[in-house]
Amino acid sequence: MALLIAALSAATLLAQGPARAPGDSIVLRVFATNDIHGHLESRPEAWSNRRPVGGAAALAGMMDRLAAQCGCTTIRLDAGDLMQGTPISNLTYGRSSVDAANAMGYAAMAVGNHEFDWSVDTLIARIHQSHFTWISSNIVDLHTHRHVAWAVPWRIVTAGRLRIALVGYTTPGTTTSTNPLNVEFLGFGGAPMLDSAIAAARVQRPDFVIVVAHEGAFCDRDNGPCHGEIVTLAQELVHKPDLIVSGHTHSLVNTVVNGIPIVQARSYSTALGVVDFVATDTGRVARISVQTVWADRETPDTAVARVVAGYERGVDSIANRRVVVLADPLDKDSTLADMVAEALRRAAGAQVGLVNITGVRRDLQAGPATWGDLFEVLPFGNYVVRLDVTGLELRAAVEHGLAGGEPRARYAGLIVDRDPSAPGRALSLRLADGSAVDDAAHYTLGTEDFLANGGSGYAMLRGVPTTNTGVVDLDAFIRYLTSLPQPVHAPAAAGRTP
Repeated sequence: MALLIAALSAATLLAQGPARAPGDSIVLRVFATNDIHGHLESRPEAWSNRRPVGGAAALAGMMDRLAAQCGCTTIRLDAGDLMQGTPISNLTYGRSSVDAANAMGYAAMAVGNHEFDWSVDTLIARIHQSHFTWISSNIVDLHTHRHVAWAVPWRIVTAGRLRIALVGYTTPGTTTSTNPLNVEFLGFGGAPMLDSAIAAARVQRPDFVIVVAHEGAFCDRDNGPCHGEIVTLAQELVHKPDLIVSGHTHSLVNTVVNGIPIVQARSYSTALGVVDFVATDTGRVARISVQTVWADRETPDTAVARVVAGYERGVDSIANRRVVVLADPLDKDSTLADMVAEALRRAAGAQVGLVNITGVRRDLQAGPATWGDLFEVLPFGNYVVRLDVTGLELRAAVEHGLAGGEPRARYAGLIVDRDPSAPGRALSLRLADGSAVDDAAHYTLGTEDFLANGGSGYAMLRGVPTTNTGVVDLDAFIRYLTSLPQPVHAPAAAGRTP
């Protein structure tokens, strides 16, 4: 069984390439990506000190460079959520992302939860467009109780002289992390289905078995322990693969669980996982690094760059239009989410606004904000809805957002007093005017149809009397921002949310 050599900290691994000792022979180099989310263009980020990172052409150029440097057999894999998230991808319903991935030379990609955001029919159209294989071993058609026909549970590919079995897996959380209506006729199994697929692949006696899973974890910064669904999944496997390429949590994972190496390369095409299976005097080992994709260091892959440039011409005039100027930076987990909640409240004509934090996808920096910037804050195209809820139902929604101890939602028009002795409990709810929320009274709640349909676990909102305003959340947000005095200042945080 492959063993992971992890003598370097995660921070060091980001700065250096894969280690190679004298006399070692790299049998296979695996390039691993995940959660690209339509980020086909490089861009400066606050965390990169405004140095450009990522982009499909730079990422492909990096894989080209490391493949040539190695002179060994290589394979390119992605753990899913390829398409959803940017104008260049969303305005083509993911067609541009698939064309770029085709040019990047991927062998296979896991089916991610956000692959379902535009319906199963759209996903199937993108699968037919792909030159690589979409894999998932645990998606079941609830009508037939059989594995869906459009995703392959596993397949064997040839790389050089090697036969490599690739086994896919999709997070069971897909039922609530995409619009539940899009997947209501699908089921997502757990470890037993993955274990069975690995066993079936092993029968074919491949040289390697690699699981490509849209499921993830979070790890301590200094190479400490990791926790999350992919860790639990790996612990439950009886038929162990040689490697798990993971995704979904947008985090850096470089660990071993149950003897299985696991790698995850953050998100948005900004990092690349490189796994070298090395033949040594004592056997075969796996050496892993996760490296930042510095766009100004890599020579872009010309074929990929042409694909991206072709799509850029079609969207730049829309995406680059300036909408507002921000006086302050806005954090997606606090001030920006507060403003989104207020925009939803106003668009719905409601007393209270609610947004789940994970639905607000990026921070905004101070300065001009374009339509494309704002699109990436709210890329999912959810409709604003007005719900007639009782105070008891509102309390249930608030406490769901508090479950786990860390607030996962933000509110407008509502003040929440948390119970310090029970992090998931609200002592009291008050409207903006200070009046207490009565469990038996009725209130209007403005939110997105994703949550109203039970997304992110808000099952208490399903079946509540609902009016669809016909306004898309992004349009509501832009309307709100442009109504404010310019430049726009961050809202006062006091009392707005728990």
